[in-house]
Amino acid sequence: MAKRRTLAVVLFLAAAHFAGAAAPSGEKDATSFFTLDNGLKVFLYARNTLPLVNIAACVNVGAKDETSGAGGLVHLLEHCILYRGTEFRSGADVGRDIRRHGAYFNAHTGLDFSVFEISLPSEFAMFALENQKEILFDLSLSQKELDEEKAVIQEEINEIQDDPVRSGTELVYQNLFKNHPYRNPLYGSLESVRAATVEQLEGFYKTYFVPENCAVAVVGDFRLNEMEEKVRHVFEGVNKSGFAPPAFEKAPLLGKAVVVEKEMDVGEGHVIIGAVGPEYGHKDQYAVHVLSEILGGGVNPLLNAALRARRDLVQRASMSYAANRWGGVLLVHLVLAPGDRAPAVREALSFLKKVRNENFSPDDYFGDEKFYAFNFLRSAKNGIRFGAELAQETGLDLARSLAMSLLLRDENPSRGYLESILQVTSSDLRKAAAKYLSGGEYVVATIMPVKDKRGR
Repeated sequence: MAKRRTLAVVLFLAAAHFAGAAAPSGEKDATSFFTLDNGLKVFLYARNTLPLVNIAACVNVGAKDETSGAGGLVHLLEHCILYRGTEFRSGADVGRDIRRHGAYFNAHTGLDFSVFEISLPSEFAMFALENQKEILFDLSLSQKELDEEKAVIQEEINEIQDDPVRSGTELVYQNLFKNHPYRNPLYGSLESVRAATVEQLEGFYKTYFVPENCAVAVVGDFRLNEMEEKVRHVFEGVNKSGFAPPAFEKAPLLGKAVVVEKEMDVGEGHVIIGAVGPEYGHKDQYAVHVLSEILGGGVNPLLNAALRARRDLVQRASMSYAANRWGGVLLVHLVLAPGDRAPAVREALSFLKKVRNENFSPDDYFGDEKFYAFNFLRSAKNGIRFGAELAQETGLDLARSLAMSLLLRDENPSRGYLESILQVTSSDLRKAAAKYLSGGEYVVATIMPVKDKRGR
């Protein structure tokens, strides 16, 4: 299952929220980080809230690694790894074993990473580790199996073409990152999927699916020393290849405004506005995250108020921020009546350009105004904190975020994301708005209903 360009920022929060010092083995909430001799990074988080073990394996390969003409190769490979056979079991055997152990089993493709995850009763932890090792490093693929997966993915591509939000978001990315690998569509095209060969996929798999290009996180009901022994037993035999993942240039700011229009068989209009934001780990990341929550999230988003309070130009307005490894993205989504498109876009762009002058907390006011000002800053921070806490409640979400963090940070993910969020000030927000929203460097993609022959 492909994810829209990146997994949500909130998943990274869980990886950085809890303190890094490991408790003695066997105690509640004990953690351990180590790297095997073959380069595989491992993070263990023992917590006894439920009798489950959650394992996420993250591979440093995504749509960014595809070359021209090979679009969708990573997503196609993800499907084959998840549903087809290995050198030791057929795809049917893998599926049967998953069901027999009562496991949840899935995978995700993004711009930067591919993640393969499994959750099951803790008594079957060894099976889960061995299953993940086998599908990650022992894929065996036939032409018949590849053709079957091609048919599935071609249907998914057709579904995207019928979805106004996903289709509009693809248009934004293709234009926002026109000179960067992030322009690559996750699903590829019908033509590129049809053209993919077994040899092509096997070459890609053997290059990127190697231990030094992967990280594994295990979260759940176990003792640290016992789980470390199991992980070492299962994964240490995988040979190191010497592969060094390529580095990419950071995505540049757009430098201009781009408008893209598309007609679809829809009843309402959709506008997707995109701007390049800070990449993961950039010092501006925290302020931009809070800013996007204030403008387009929570219970009282400023963007929604700006577009609905005076002229009621939109039905819904939201905003999100995704921090990819080599460049972030700010996305605004407007749902509106087709006739309101032009004024709504003008109003939205005008508002975004003026955010640099907004007041976000009572501290921005003087005198009696302090007592009546709504604290947008505090509300946004509380919302982000709630999202982080919620993500930690799900062991699989936490395992996924930990595995990604190992590859993003290249170190023990112990430093706190939330601590940095809490330090953000109104001044930081205005500076971030001036840098990323005030320059008018937007891609505006509009998805409108198909006009009839009379142009209506």
